Amino acid sequence: MSTYPIEIDTAGDGALHAEVSIFRNFAPWVGLQLSGDLAGVEPTTVDAQAERHPWLRVLDDHGAAWWIPATGWSKPSNRHLSEMHRSFGTFLVELGRYRTLIIDAVANELDRAHAQEYLEDFQDELVWLAIGKPTGALGEVGSDYSRYICEALAEFADAAGRVLEHPAQEIREVTALTSPARLRPNAATFRAAMRRPSARLYPGRAAEESADVAENRYLRGMVQHCRRLAQSVARSSSRHQGHLAARSGREKARAADLFATERIEVDQEIFDNQLADIQRRMEAITNWATGSAQPGSSEREYRFSVGKKYEGKGGGFFYRNLDSIGQYGGDEQFQISVAQFPDGLDELVREAQSVDKGLALVLVGKASVSSFTTASGKSGRRATFTKVSAVQPQSPVFDRRIASRLRYLREGWHRPITNKERQEYRAEANAALIRAGQFEVRAEQDATAFAALGAVENAFARQDASWDRLGVSASSTFPMGMRFVQNPIYASALAAFQRVVALEQTTGIGGDTLEKLGRINILHASALYERWCLIKIIAVLMQDFGFTAQSDWVEHVVAFSAQAREPRDSSFTIKFTRDHPGMTAQLDVEPVLANGRRPDFRLRFNVSASAADMERGYRPSIFGNLAKQHSGLVMDAKFRTRWKHGELADMLKLLVHTKDYGQDGDRVFILHPAKGAVEHRTSPLIWGRDCNYGQDHPSGHRKGSIQLGADPVSAGASTTNLRRLVALQLQSEFPEPEFVRIDAKGIGQNDQWGEKAEVCRSNASLCIACGKAHENTDVTKGRTERGNAKWFYRCSDCGAASMRTPCFGCGTELHKNGLQMTYHLTIADHVSNVVCPDCGANF
Repeated sequence: MSTYPIEIDTAGDGALHAEVSIFRNFAPWVGLQLSGDLAGVEPTTVDAQAERHPWLRVLDDHGAAWWIPATGWSKPSNRHLSEMHRSFGTFLVELGRYRTLIIDAVANELDRAHAQEYLEDFQDELVWLAIGKPTGALGEVGSDYSRYICEALAEFADAAGRVLEHPAQEIREVTALTSPARLRPNAATFRAAMRRPSARLYPGRAAEESADVAENRYLRGMVQHCRRLAQSVARSSSRHQGHLAARSGREKARAADLFATERIEVDQEIFDNQLADIQRRMEAITNWATGSAQPGSSEREYRFSVGKKYEGKGGGFFYRNLDSIGQYGGDEQFQISVAQFPDGLDELVREAQSVDKGLALVLVGKASVSSFTTASGKSGRRATFTKVSAVQPQSPVFDRRIASRLRYLREGWHRPITNKERQEYRAEANAALIRAGQFEVRAEQDATAFAALGAVENAFARQDASWDRLGVSASSTFPMGMRFVQNPIYASALAAFQRVVALEQTTGIGGDTLEKLGRINILHASALYERWCLIKIIAVLMQDFGFTAQSDWVEHVVAFSAQAREPRDSSFTIKFTRDHPGMTAQLDVEPVLANGRRPDFRLRFNVSASAADMERGYRPSIFGNLAKQHSGLVMDAKFRTRWKHGELADMLKLLVHTKDYGQDGDRVFILHPAKGAVEHRTSPLIWGRDCNYGQDHPSGHRKGSIQLGADPVSAGASTTNLRRLVALQLQSEFPEPEFVRIDAKGIGQNDQWGEKAEVCRSNASLCIACGKAHENTDVTKGRTERGNAKWFYRCSDCGAASMRTPCFGCGTELHKNGLQMTYHLTIADHVSNVVCPDCGANF
């Protein structure tokens, strides 16, 4: 039986919905247990021909009644076959006259071996995180408790081995065949003598030494317990060592590719998609007004370039004449010129101008021109178009990209990199080599730990076999005798075992925990995937971003994962902290929203000044604007090995619009294991086919989906997808760093200018590549073309660089994190140029 019940949702029309998924070579039963108003109902399946097929009522081992589909009977196995999971699709089940249950059987291309990979990865990741260093970030988790546990187990193995050399024994009276000269008769002796008076051997009383005493039975139980622990920790250590070695190899390979890059391939599909987006915006302007000016009308042609939006009274756009407009003459008479378009055209021009700052319009229509004075006293003129018969946009960006496409077509869709790109590639390659070295060191340490644990586990195996040969059974009951107090070798073994138990309690992976993890099965694939996603989120927070979980987090996760419980009672929260910079994270598992809906996970961060930050000179002023932020990241796990056309987009709409998962301003993302699920690719980065970070305008990173799976081939890139998503939420929480100007006398007043003399005085951010906090010396300040502040971050530990800059169009904060960790939309042929997710600017 599955460990997890299948959750049933109630739709707005009262229909019940359930989703089941199963592996292609395994088909268990789906059973219903009815109560309340449905207690007397007989479920009936309605097929495509409207024929009704009653279900079969059966009893389980506890006497509870279940309903299962009464399908075909198998004579060899003497049971009904479960055809529901063999025929994937939608099944309609009538529950009486007024209720229906719709069961969606989702196609799943995995077999049981792949599902077992999810289960083992979940178990091993949980054990490794539990024994990890509580304050560790990248390359540090597993460096403390794992060593302590290994040492404690080795110490107990030595102590238990000394007991095995001289085990306690007791003398018992037994019946044995003995010669008459040494015979100690008993009742059996007289019976045997009566049967055979002249026998050479007779049964009689004899003494036998036996090691099967209570103390030895308890000691063997301790040996078996420690053997299971050593096996579990060794297996998790081996798996983690493999992950670290693989990450090191990937970073080295990526660095080698970056160093060797002299020409880059331009993704034709992405280039054409982005070109079509620009063309669509221009055609929307052209098609807005059709027709021509009527003969004898006062309409005329106007030619002007469009500037940014005018925020003053009346609105409109700044413009610059390409011809003269109206009776007021040339531009020299006015300090500003503003054009106001009819409704509808105004929005289309705004969208087009965001992708081309040099947009010009040739417009046929009628305009009234008037002068005005701004609030600051500047003289201006306003051209208000009351009628537009035709409009033709002229886009230099579109023309240049058409020319670029012809050039790329001739050059096989490749181009040489620029000197600036070469510098960026070299810097990212060096950072990758540093991280590869960190991973390699940790992998070697884990390999050493695995070897030591393997030796200990082998020692326990030999001891267990020796106790078995001595005829000693295992017991978990502490003996009533005094041998563990009076005998030194037994006392030392007990003391060593108690140290192991103390470490188990500290880490939360005691014998009960391992037994509960062992009871988790793979029958309910969706539930198993949800648990696997949970441990991966926790791992990213702890291993990659340096957060420390609350002390009892393992207990919560194990109870949630290993017990069959009602879905409505399973929500819990894990809190995480880190000191530098001072941050807290709250991971809510199956939280209840205000509308009663229950997404799988909700992650929220809070940045504040900790005591450690105050000692480093961090000022509370940079945290002031974050006091009321509560939005977070909602993630819902959907176990699909493939999506039908449009199904992923429809699922996202369901979560956002119908279930309203983002009702508190949260981002909403789907986690799923299917690769290549993005149908309309827009990003040329490595994740473009698998992930949608909501990078397209106007989604603004508010909703999307990422690929996250346990496939050994793609697990590394898959986990990077999750790290990138968490980094998206993290970077949106970081406050702006505070800079001061340094003069000849030292630190002066805050200054908006003089960037060469400005130094960072207060900062609260961390490196999204390795999790180390950015020191003040890691942050430098620059200026955009419009004079706005932008900041450069370079991690002093791994060398990873990123830039934080405002969008020139709308001021939205953008983060350029290099080729691997950037989640914004980028230009197809210049991937270092990011596109604003809110206004679409930076084309």
